[in-house]
Amino acid sequence: MIKRLVKGVRKAHKKKFVRDTLVLQASTIVQSGTYLVTSVLTARHLGPEQLGSWSTSRELYMFMFFMVSMGLTNAAVSTYSRAKGGGDEAKSIEALASMLKLGTIVSVIIMLAGVFVAPPAARHFYPEYPEVGDVTTVLCFSVVSEVLRSLALAIFNGTRQMKRYAAFDMTTNVLRVGLVWGALLVSSTPMSVACAFLVHGILSGMLAITSYAKARSLSSELAPPPFGVVLRAVPTAPLREFFGLSSLLALSKAMNTVVPRLGILFIPALAAEATAGMKAAGSFSVGNVLNLVLAGGIGAIATNVLPTLGHKMGESDVPMEKMGPVLRRLSLTAGALGMGATLISIPIMYVVVNVFYGEAYSDAFGYYWRLASGNLFIGFAVIVEPFYIYTKRMHLHVAQSIVYATLATAGIYSATHVYGPKGAALAGGLCRVFVLCHLVYIWLYFRRAKARRTPSPSTSEG
Repeated sequence: MIKRLVKGVRKAHKKKFVRDTLVLQASTIVQSGTYLVTSVLTARHLGPEQLGSWSTSRELYMFMFFMVSMGLTNAAVSTYSRAKGGGDEAKSIEALASMLKLGTIVSVIIMLAGVFVAPPAARHFYPEYPEVGDVTTVLCFSVVSEVLRSLALAIFNGTRQMKRYAAFDMTTNVLRVGLVWGALLVSSTPMSVACAFLVHGILSGMLAITSYAKARSLSSELAPPPFGVVLRAVPTAPLREFFGLSSLLALSKAMNTVVPRLGILFIPALAAEATAGMKAAGSFSVGNVLNLVLAGGIGAIATNVLPTLGHKMGESDVPMEKMGPVLRRLSLTAGALGMGATLISIPIMYVVVNVFYGEAYSDAFGYYWRLASGNLFIGFAVIVEPFYIYTKRMHLHVAQSIVYATLATAGIYSATHVYGPKGAALAGGLCRVFVLCHLVYIWLYFRRAKARRTPSPSTSEG
């Protein structure tokens, strides 16, 4: 029995997809560790009320960032991976140039929103905490470097260089921990943490340019186009198709990334007493961070699916209609892992909250398990986004996601208003059930495709 198991593991490890996923899982462990350390340091130094203020500012920024640019990296990965898989250098240059062009436009929009929208919005919804708007403004100026970071991640992920992808990602995450820790030692305020994030963004952008230059020494199949060539192509780079894919991805991502976290914004805004509401938002944000740590491991599989399918379809011209068995195995495997990890995490996170965060955040565990209830389902959905991208049905995906997001947002708002933070956490977790609707559609797609390929009895007899 043991020999068969060892043999099976060795056989699986020979597959590039499995090896790449293991590399990404290792990167995710480091990333999750840095998130956890950063969260513990911030929580310990700021206390529940100031942590709530910081988390609200951060969430306002993330809301704007996800809504405008969440799909930027994945859009670049999907187009760049297919171009590299097919050996089309011109398309590779066009994909990266379009990403930089759109990223620059997006950065300007977010910075303007940070200056002119965030402060008045914060004063309106959180009148006793005007600093929320100022902190959000500082965070919005870090978005420029995110474009360069996305560029580096796209060239590594798009050519399935997962070790380099993981090394770059881990380096930037460890850097963030050091900067946040140093900032908190200087001044334990939300603004000091925001300044650390801003400096981290600048340094990450510089590291991205350095990584791009080093990648130029790789083989022609892996090396990105010369950076100067890409920059010269930016002014004339087409935006229509890339913007369409990027914006559609951003809208679809909102369902799983932005909507479940809206409780952080709703809790202090709807609280009867401002201080109590902001403290509750601080504890809620701890539960949310712990939930992101868990969800990150499942996301490593999704990160690998997109470029793998792009390369396979680009190299071999394999139609999506024949990818059903592959996607089914991926979905079931990731789903089983996600369910197992979620159940195992419950007692572990109870210890983490009580040992590392302390008594001041004792409510965080209750928020965590409610938020984590949605992770029982999201593992099965790792194939959803790649499926809609490569079947060119993102418009349908977005239309469905907008309906689900609208229902989920209304549910989270109502649950927060009636049941408070616990209601927000449970509604935020259970709204992920909507991903199962996408899986039903995908199952019907492959069932119909199989029926079209299978000749009817009368045809075969003839």
